[in-house]
Amino acid sequence: MEKRRVVITGMGVVAPNGIGVDNFWDSLVHGRSGVRKITHFDASTYPSQIAAEVPDFDPTDYMDPKTARRLDRFVHLSLASASMALLDAEIRIPYKDPYRFGVFVGTAIGGGKTSENQHFIFMEKGLKRLSPYTVFGISTHSASAAISESFVLKGPNTTISAGCNSALDACYLACSAIEAGDADVMLVSGGEAPITPYIVSVFTAVGVLSTQNGNPQATVKPYDVEARGMVLGEGGGTVILEELNHAQDRGAKIYGEILGYSSVSEAYVFGTETDSEPMARAFKIALDKSQLNPKDIGYINSHGNGILNYDIAETESIKKAFGELAYQIPISSIKPITGQSLSPTGIYQLITSLLVIKHGIIPPTTNHKNPAPQCDLNYVPGSYLEKNVNIALMNAHGFGGRHTVLVVSKMDKR
Repeated sequence: MEKRRVVITGMGVVAPNGIGVDNFWDSLVHGRSGVRKITHFDASTYPSQIAAEVPDFDPTDYMDPKTARRLDRFVHLSLASASMALLDAEIRIPYKDPYRFGVFVGTAIGGGKTSENQHFIFMEKGLKRLSPYTVFGISTHSASAAISESFVLKGPNTTISAGCNSALDACYLACSAIEAGDADVMLVSGGEAPITPYIVSVFTAVGVLSTQNGNPQATVKPYDVEARGMVLGEGGGTVILEELNHAQDRGAKIYGEILGYSSVSEAYVFGTETDSEPMARAFKIALDKSQLNPKDIGYINSHGNGILNYDIAETESIKKAFGELAYQIPISSIKPITGQSLSPTGIYQLITSLLVIKHGIIPPTTNHKNPAPQCDLNYVPGSYLEKNVNIALMNAHGFGGRHTVLVVSKMDKR
């Protein structure tokens, strides 16, 4: 039986650097960062006072006010991006066979804002003042449920909560569902809203957030000797995955094809190890599953979060996986622009890689000016690079030492 091929036919994004794919892409190409002073709460006494918030976003543009009040901001962001992706894919809703159209959502934290607000009410005013909708607001599964209800999608439905890897993992699991014949179309989304007093405090306690507050847009410096940590972000991103024949039969535009993927673990809980072997293995497995050689990769959209030991380990793993070819492959990180938005970052990476293939332009690694000695690859410093790319690879590197790699290509360019 011929393997079912999986393509991407729709994209939607609600990011700190732009709402809508065009705005998102323009800011990436021209290096306009979405990192700013925190406005969601008073962070003036916090060591890290900056984050990548989504400005000028009104959830009632995408859902009725009653629903918006009952659901957490991470659901608002995910659902809004899902609306955009469905519109972009030009799929008629309600879908002809809703049991063949599934929804997978990635979120690392879920309803943090709702949880904090309702806990405060509980402590101050007691049980009887809690909202009966709190359980839906805090649930990590509320985004996939809300998307399914909004568009009457009754196929495979689940939520993946695996830190920074969550949405990229959701992509490869959704791809597997289509390959297995469980669905013909899958909506894959990531949503996160971690800019709250408690969650920012938790990441501050870990010691991974940059405290360079003076110039927010210049704070995140991947692979740079002056890298001092990451910046939290929020947002939502969605892609529509579709079985190739199904997409062709309805005349859909196709952004690219998913060729392969991998997921491995360092078997380590607290933070990450600096051993680059597991990540290098993840790259190699993804290449093998894609039936590719290292020379076939034209671009790597990297994790590059500005935590220097992460960036060094990632660089070493790329060298192990690609050998001398590693020095020839353009590599760039979008996190100086988007912040580390946890789960949606994987969707941002996928959308970015598909747009690189479409436009022949590689966004720069903004703020990368003084490479750390161990980081000596081509991270596209300065301005964007014009280059024809047929196949791109992206990777996520999460707390707990998890690695996910996805490979996409222009159609029929394997």
